[in-house]
Amino acid sequence: MLKIVRVSSYDSLSELSPDVWEGFPDVSGLSVFVKPNLVWPACYWDGWATTRVEVTEMVVKHALEQGAKRVVVGDCGFKDQWQATMESTDYDELMELPNVEIIPLQDGPNFHKFTLKRLEKYRSLYGVKFSDYLLECDIIINVPKMKVHNMAGVTGAIKNMMGTMAQKGSMHPKGSVPILHKRLADLYDLTKNMVNFIVMDGIQGTEFSEQCGFPRDSNVLLFGTDQWEVDVAAAKLMGFNPAKVRYLRYISNDFDSVKVPKRLRQDYEKPLSWK
Repeated sequence: MLKIVRVSSYDSLSELSPDVWEGFPDVSGLSVFVKPNLVWPACYWDGWATTRVEVTEMVVKHALEQGAKRVVVGDCGFKDQWQATMESTDYDELMELPNVEIIPLQDGPNFHKFTLKRLEKYRSLYGVKFSDYLLECDIIINVPKMKVHNMAGVTGAIKNMMGTMAQKGSMHPKGSVPILHKRLADLYDLTKNMVNFIVMDGIQGTEFSEQCGFPRDSNVLLFGTDQWEVDVAAAKLMGFNPAKVRYLRYISNDFDSVKVPKRLRQDYEKPLSWK
């Protein structure tokens, strides 16, 4: 299930139709893990590189309205920068909501709270140590940012789940792009039955680079239940040929099944490394 919704601004999220939540899981009485793209303090030259708090807040409030007993918002963050990230992005305001926790998944004692999950068949990644905070929740909602990436081409829902694993740098040892793409496909196989719903923030995307790139107003939100499908749609919306994004091709070649209105497509400036 995939819905691409035109949104005029972050201030208009309250005007969205209830239909956008089609496919949202039953969270009544359950614990929900929400995973935004939130790994870097927002600077005035890079404030558009993270999932905006308005989108994450919308997801959190919807889960609470649907009866969730507890919502955990988490990401790996960067060591010693978590508080700066919270304050610069206004995510610290989410802690004022009832039954909501915001957790830096690798800071302090949390660094040791990971459990290995393995794949029987894999391309390059035999397993991942996922945060216990993620694994202990009943429902997982992935809330990525729509932006380009120097190595992956597309930063989407699948890559966003790297922020729930230990030592995510192991996804691209020695900066290997071919290994990264194989391991992103493996990460999809590991998480496709874990992630229950996706809301991608494409209201303001990021072009040229995933960090210190340029903002691009796409004015869309993507709602879906399959991470590959959402990432293919995001690639098309940003002007990428998804068949040339290797990790997407490793998973499936059925790109024609993902429909994106031509009027919403833009030609994002690609990374210097993109060919």
